[in-house]
Amino acid sequence: MKRSVLMLTILAFGIGTVLGSVTKGPNTAPYGQKLIKKVESCSLLQVPDNHGPSPIIMPSSRDAHFTFIDSSTNGYGMILGVTRPLVVTENDEWFFVFRQWYGEPTPQSSKSGQIGAAYSENGEDWDVYTYLNTGFNWPPSDRQGRYPSALGNEDYPFAFWNEYTSLGSQYGGRPYYTYDEFGWGGGSFADPIEVDPLYDDTKDLWVGSPGYSYDIDNDIHHFNVSYNDWSRNNYYLFHSEVYEDGYIIFGQEILIIDEQNDLVPGTSSGSFNSSTALSMTKDGYGMVGLVGLFAVDQYGNDCDPNNDGDCYHTAIFKLTEDHGATWHGDGGIYYPNYYHIPDNVWDHLLDNACLDQYWDPCLSTYTDLIDLWSWYELDMKVDSEGNPHIVLEVMPCDADGSCYYRNGDGTHIGSGFYHFTIDRDYIDEPGDINTPRGWNYSFVISGKDTWAFQAPDGDSFIWQTQASIAISAEDDNVVYVVTDMAAPGDVKGYDPQDPYDCEEPWEYYPYWSEDIYVLRSQDDGSTWSDSMNVTNTPDDGEECDPPTMSGWCSPEETFPHAAQWATNDKVYFVYQMPNWYHNTAGDLLALDHVNRLYAGWVEVGGASTEPSINVIPADYSLENAFPNPFNPLTKIQFDVPEANDVNLVIYDMLGREVNTLVSGFHNRGTYSVVWNGKNNVGRAVPSGVYFYRMASGEFSKVKKLVLLK
Repeated sequence: MKRSVLMLTILAFGIGTVLGSVTKGPNTAPYGQKLIKKVESCSLLQVPDNHGPSPIIMPSSRDAHFTFIDSSTNGYGMILGVTRPLVVTENDEWFFVFRQWYGEPTPQSSKSGQIGAAYSENGEDWDVYTYLNTGFNWPPSDRQGRYPSALGNEDYPFAFWNEYTSLGSQYGGRPYYTYDEFGWGGGSFADPIEVDPLYDDTKDLWVGSPGYSYDIDNDIHHFNVSYNDWSRNNYYLFHSEVYEDGYIIFGQEILIIDEQNDLVPGTSSGSFNSSTALSMTKDGYGMVGLVGLFAVDQYGNDCDPNNDGDCYHTAIFKLTEDHGATWHGDGGIYYPNYYHIPDNVWDHLLDNACLDQYWDPCLSTYTDLIDLWSWYELDMKVDSEGNPHIVLEVMPCDADGSCYYRNGDGTHIGSGFYHFTIDRDYIDEPGDINTPRGWNYSFVISGKDTWAFQAPDGDSFIWQTQASIAISAEDDNVVYVVTDMAAPGDVKGYDPQDPYDCEEPWEYYPYWSEDIYVLRSQDDGSTWSDSMNVTNTPDDGEECDPPTMSGWCSPEETFPHAAQWATNDKVYFVYQMPNWYHNTAGDLLALDHVNRLYAGWVEVGGASTEPSINVIPADYSLENAFPNPFNPLTKIQFDVPEANDVNLVIYDMLGREVNTLVSGFHNRGTYSVVWNGKNNVGRAVPSGVYFYRMASGEFSKVKKLVLLK
């Protein structure tokens, strides 16, 4: 359960920037109404340029294969995880849709927010298209496109976006789509086509999330796309009625999530409810949903924090089995039209994945952690069987509504990205948590070394990170999470082993960088591989001359979006990198600068824990690591005699968590996992003595290992 939050000051920090010094409350963050993604201004504030473009920087990881595609007017095309800017088909056809930068806006409105796209038949060689939202109008009109997404069937690629119209009481968001009339790689796009056949100035539709499926028995192509309405404060879906040779006619809007009656409704200042995500299989199974706050809990009690409500902020969604023609849920007497991650799952996570208390070394006090709050960035996708997969940002919180990223000594307390899933056959009557018939959750990656810092706008960096899901088309058990997180680096005038110095303000962090990390699960999300830093572009700490608005010329990879389908060893995604050369909105955030756009794939080897011997062990056991001492890899084997949750964690000599190697449900068997001598954010740890502890049920065992370099 969760009450409204106190607005507390967090650590001043911008990844690769210099912004300020520490104030009281370094490990807490406010939660509540999210504003930044909803109040983007129609007019852009010109900020004079004062230096040349940043250099084009490519990923340095040998596993990453990326191409620099184009530049974006700013990064708002990709800041929400629910949009779908990349599609990769079974025939290896790639289509990437984005907001496009093509020079100084003169006048601004005529060159702001054009929709561009790129096509490739192999992910390496790309053709770039311009002005998809202006059709055959030349010169380009002042139509401004936002939040683009991509779809594709065997014959055509499709681009979806929203436009400002200034109609009605807000921005007059109006949804459009287009397609390549000559097919994949044809390079000739139709004039923009309305998604909403009955659009009028009462509507304000934004942040489209589309999906495609094909009814092979009846030879019917189906398209669905969900939107937020920022004026009516509700969520709508459009389902295709007619399709022929790329041309789609959508039916009238369907109220897919009734925020006004079923959720705590948003106000002019924001909402507790996120944008909607939509995902479809080609066979017509799908889900659509958001992270939000029900109006009442399972007992009928008011959830509104303004009325002293006390409810979990949870994933809320609907399912379909008929290509989106109908949608359903079964969430109990008070919300029968929706599915959701239920309270007992959150209770279980709180009891098993989070510390009980937060330690404040500056005040020498403990604070009880009794609640959880899921943040507003999310991704939802279905696997080939239509089973839902959800990834959320989660933090433990206290009774006053303050949420914590990490302990005062820098150790992990449970904050991070979590993965949730359930077999749709059991979703109406779930079995026990973390069993084959129940809801399953697992810890994916820690947020403690990223979210504890302040972004250039003064808010927590949690607002600037997101995670995207991809699922192997070859094996549903193989699931990927792609995310952008901080990569620690050297610091100036500061001891990284004492991050919460209570006497002196924090110093500069010129060598920290934001990179893209990939994690893979081979057991349907129960356990995850070590995080791979796949861009690995460390900041050299060199100041720009003259300086940028943010102070540093640092390479930061941000806002990754994975294509829905991957392979067993390859995940496809796009990301962006701010070019500090030009700021489009007047603040310091990377997303408000011109951004360079990259597309490609990462090859993943090694992996999650897997059964190594097909023998059922009689008892729990934790074997000696081998080799030990080690450099750079060591293997740890353990036995699980009965299906249960298993945690295997590395600690340093002071008892601080270094890396969570295993966290989640395991069937009985013998398993092994490899530790590469890195911490939870992929940074190599120094030589020394470490301990690894396995806990499962009532079993707990600790053993020692030594890293020598």
